[in-house]
Amino acid sequence: MHFPDISILGLGYLGLPLAQKCYEHGSQVAAVKRNLTSDDINLPIELDIIDLNQDDVFHNSALWQNHINKPTWFCLLPPSSLNHYADTLKKWIQLAERCKVQHIIFTGSTSVYGNQARICDETTPPDPQTESARQILAVEQALLKSAVPHIDILRLGGLYSADRHPVTKLVQKTRIQGGKQPVNILHKDLAVQVLFQTACQADGKRIRNIVEPRHPSRAEFYTAEAAKLGLPAPDFIVDDESNGKIVNTVCADGLSL
Repeated sequence: MHFPDISILGLGYLGLPLAQKCYEHGSQVAAVKRNLTSDDINLPIELDIIDLNQDDVFHNSALWQNHINKPTWFCLLPPSSLNHYADTLKKWIQLAERCKVQHIIFTGSTSVYGNQARICDETTPPDPQTESARQILAVEQALLKSAVPHIDILRLGGLYSADRHPVTKLVQKTRIQGGKQPVNILHKDLAVQVLFQTACQADGKRIRNIVEPRHPSRAEFYTAEAAKLGLPAPDFIVDDESNGKIVNTVCADGLSL
């Protein structure tokens, strides 16, 4: 399997293991993050420390010398990482166009479907209910309109892993609502594997929901996960009748556009 050289925007929870996996498969890896940490020392990649919130950062070609020759670019940044998420990433997309990037892989979120109780797949119209979801959808739309020939928009479910698990904060709360809502989840290792495989399979412009096929209730999932980690069971309200959306995918390759 041929693996392309890549640029990663966001060397964090997903970006760091992705960079290591790609390097192990022969890829030259460049990455951008805002602050240097001890985890970044001696990484076998071209790492640039850039504050993307600064004005004109995308017009300073010297900052991007390690990236302009990489045919595949990833954006793994969440909306909370930037002051003006959609506007900033639109400038990044324009930079990609100038650099003749062939393939962009963007990690979005199933939050773009909103909170209405329904079954969603890639053919379901988005209905973002939060500002962060609206920002993500704006970036998706900019990507689909761009001149970059291959676009993969991966709408990720809620991420979890043993080293960073939402249940650790959940068990600190009492009388938690939404226990009967179905979960749309994605283990970090599966997310990294999907990102890796997607980089090898550029094929036009696609949207894909990346979620695990199981959809237990929040109470069932987090109670089981707490037990695995040796934590007490979360205090969900027993008679809470709330429900929520279930996110599925239409096929292995998602919706081609």
